[in-house]
Amino acid sequence: MSTCDTSAIVLGASIGGLLTARALSEHFHHITIVERDLLPQGPDPRKSVPQSAHAHGLLASGYRVMNHYFPGMMEELNSLGAPFGDVVGDFLWFQYGHWKLRHESGLRGITVSRPCLEAAIRQQVTRLPNVTLLEDTSAIQPIFDAQAGRVTGLVVRRNQSNEEESLAADLLVDATGRGSRSTHWLEEWGFGQPQVVTVTVNVGYATRVFERRPGDLFDSNGAIVSGIPESTKYGAVLAAEGNRWVITLVGTVGDYPPSDEAGWLQFAASLPVPVVHELASRAQPLTDIISYRFPANQRRVYEHMKRFPDGYLVLGDAVCSFNPVYGQGMSVVALEAKALDEELAVGIHGLAARFYRRAQKIIDIPWKIATGEDLRIPEVQGTRPIGFGLMSRYLERVHAVAAHDRLVCRKFMEVLNLLAPPSSLMSPQIAWRVLRPRANVKSMGSPFYS
Repeated sequence: MSTCDTSAIVLGASIGGLLTARALSEHFHHITIVERDLLPQGPDPRKSVPQSAHAHGLLASGYRVMNHYFPGMMEELNSLGAPFGDVVGDFLWFQYGHWKLRHESGLRGITVSRPCLEAAIRQQVTRLPNVTLLEDTSAIQPIFDAQAGRVTGLVVRRNQSNEEESLAADLLVDATGRGSRSTHWLEEWGFGQPQVVTVTVNVGYATRVFERRPGDLFDSNGAIVSGIPESTKYGAVLAAEGNRWVITLVGTVGDYPPSDEAGWLQFAASLPVPVVHELASRAQPLTDIISYRFPANQRRVYEHMKRFPDGYLVLGDAVCSFNPVYGQGMSVVALEAKALDEELAVGIHGLAARFYRRAQKIIDIPWKIATGEDLRIPEVQGTRPIGFGLMSRYLERVHAVAAHDRLVCRKFMEVLNLLAPPSSLMSPQIAWRVLRPRANVKSMGSPFYS
């Protein structure tokens, strides 16, 4: 598609909206990002993104997309103290009663706080000569041409002056997250609404930031600690810029971690291995404990809508938001932005149908991972698919074997990082290694490098 005299608008300047603007920048003469908040100048959490101060994982798939779109940005983050590392060799995984085999997997990543990463991406995107950021500006209503069956622009209101104006656009992309009003607008325009699928988990976070010192946590960049498959408690530790640890305790189905220091530490001590509690008890705290609640996995099935307006798209959490325990959201929206980029290279005609077909394939894998794990908890309501019990037992074997088998561990991590489909764990080569008779593998007491 020619970029000559074409324009696009992105609703929302969070990570999803910023990555979308970067993808659009190759295909439109001008891109406008409309953001209702007055954005911070530096790496500070935003009020309208309450989850931003908690631990966030960037999967290897998301890292690759961002590294491609913003050459040198990861090195800039590293210079601020965000450590590079191998997602297996430099990160600790305790799952299903076993430490994953710690080895160099070749899956590269970085650990960094969400506010710092978002600020870096925002800086990169706003440097683009054809991108304009309108902050402190509310999106009032898309402009819909009923006769043409397409969206042609957006009415916005400047929050300071309360003045409204209309912006023309060849494409409007909604990246406003779970609170998206697209379903309301689509109904108003006569297109109906997408089916909505939810798996309620009632997750609660409680996070505190600590000083990070060399040699902490077995000289790693962080850890994920979960218990037996039916466990409701998790712990996440991520190294962040500025020599900090972000420690997030998580409880599912209402088993929320307390926000007082004694209760928070007691919750950490109840995890199946002591590494999180030991670190939190020893390290110097830098912040108070803050909490966050997340009700449910939610998927709006836009790909099944029979009709959709031209010149309009929805992506990111506005399409599908996952239980944040699994750290998938930022990487999924990065993959969606890349898919949009590639579909725009084909042309804008029929874009919605082509994009949603791509998005469905991207979303299916993390959705199956997240909801599959959540549905193992008996209290989580939802339909278990046929063969769910058999597959669950197979995955238990995968976790056990991944404690000592590099190939199985690497393949599991490829799936977890959205680089391979779950079916790859069933390939003959992997299945043989998982199912062959062997002595029971006991959980290692410490995640030593192998």
